[in-house]
Amino acid sequence: LSNRDRDHVPELAGNDLILETIIKLIRDDDPETRRNAAISLFNIACADQNTVKLVRYKDGLILEVLMQCISSDDDDSVEILNDIKINAAEALFNISCSSIEETTDKMASHAGLLETLAVALRSPVGSKDVKLYCAATLRRMAEIIHFPKRSQLELLSALVKAAVWTRTACIADAFLSQSRFPDNRPILVEHNGLLNALSKQALTPGGSEAESIRKTAVSAIEHLSREESIRPILSQHEGIMLAMTRASIMSSSVNESSSRLEVSAQDDDRSAGSSSSAVNRRLQMALKHLVGAM
Repeated sequence: LSNRDRDHVPELAGNDLILETIIKLIRDDDPETRRNAAISLFNIACADQNTVKLVRYKDGLILEVLMQCISSDDDDSVEILNDIKINAAEALFNISCSSIEETTDKMASHAGLLETLAVALRSPVGSKDVKLYCAATLRRMAEIIHFPKRSQLELLSALVKAAVWTRTACIADAFLSQSRFPDNRPILVEHNGLLNALSKQALTPGGSEAESIRKTAVSAIEHLSREESIRPILSQHEGIMLAMTRASIMSSSVNESSSRLEVSAQDDDRSAGSSSSAVNRRLQMALKHLVGAM
């Protein structure tokens, strides 16, 4: 029903007996049964109007069940067991993308949920697909959880733990989303371990795949540095200063190369060069402010 009859999916989510049955099935001993139940929850969560019904059900019981699926110690090398985790992780991501504030607030404040996502990303084992959805869900939460919401502190702790994830720029994007709001900035710099995590993201080793992470994390630091009152804290952090110094040098080098190419080619692609120049100026100004605050 959830997979083929989209017109009745909202009715499925609104029927407590059906939801109770799905929960029983997702806890069944048979892996195929559990997978089908997980797929059903994923399908139901695809419709935005369903998400609030899912998070309301028995004070977040469905969120709890999905968390248990992700954090289970089932062997991920077994395809069917891995599929259960993937569908559970994708269902949580779908719920997090809801445009309904009650849905996202209940999800963010559900005990242990953000921590579960972070722990999955820190695990040395586990499916890449599961981790992709966990990282994307944390990124989404960072876009919508800001001061003075009580769940922000739990989110920041989760991001600190999840900063080891460097397969995508999701965690760096999450830091950037938080740093864009002035009211968040003092909380970010004071949060235990956050500057360490952010600076490590900004210094992520690797080539082009890591470049997006480095640029995004450095942009987050630049946004933090716009707050004069917290510049002394940033300036005393060795990792932050190293990341900003490296980024400034690299940006200047790239900008000079781009300028020479533009003059030589006489082409019409000047907008990219001016954008690069603007980034370079912001980095230089941020570094100047941080050095001045030392």
